[in-house]
Amino acid sequence: MLGSGLSSAGASELTLSGDVTFASDYAFRGISQTEEAPALQGGLSLSTASGFYASVWGSNVDFLAEGTLELDVMLGWSGAINDDWSTDVGIMRYGYPNAEIDGSNFYELYGSLSYKDLTFGLAYSDDYYANSGNFIYVYANYIYALSDNLSLDLHVGQNEYDDSSASYLDWSIGLSTEVLGAGVSLTYVDTDIDGSYLADSRVIFAISKSF
Repeated sequence: MLGSGLSSAGASELTLSGDVTFASDYAFRGISQTEEAPALQGGLSLSTASGFYASVWGSNVDFLAEGTLELDVMLGWSGAINDDWSTDVGIMRYGYPNAEIDGSNFYELYGSLSYKDLTFGLAYSDDYYANSGNFIYVYANYIYALSDNLSLDLHVGQNEYDDSSASYLDWSIGLSTEVLGAGVSLTYVDTDIDGSYLADSRVIFAISKSF
């Protein structure tokens, strides 16, 4: 990822980076946010040499009355513990401008611990989307290198709501590579939710470019 130094070298150096993505569907924790339609997404991140960062990320969505945009803001810290271990912690605000659903905007605390290509993570909100109360998301990701330019990407996550009947499991398996400097992925996504086409199994194609 390319970035530009915005201040003097050393611990105070700031780096600006970003990315833009086109995806055939926007699936968040296994559920389509775009009625299984394509999504255009992008983000910017300002980080320090010591690991602190501030990021903003946006995508079109199609599940809210009058709301067609998701705009998220993150503040956090990430860094290496040693050659094999790393961590990432922070707070994130999910925002949906112009949405008419009460409680559509909410905050999450998040943290993850990685050992090489294996990551375990946790996210918590005390007032999740649409005032649904406490929510915990526990997940694991594993990236297995099939070759120098092809990886197998595995994910499983458990969504735990105050109302246990709403809790569900999501998972995905994908292939990712790089073509002409762009990231390309093909991912199978599914959940154990019954009776919702937005949570059914599907395959998502995505192409992204970092700068």
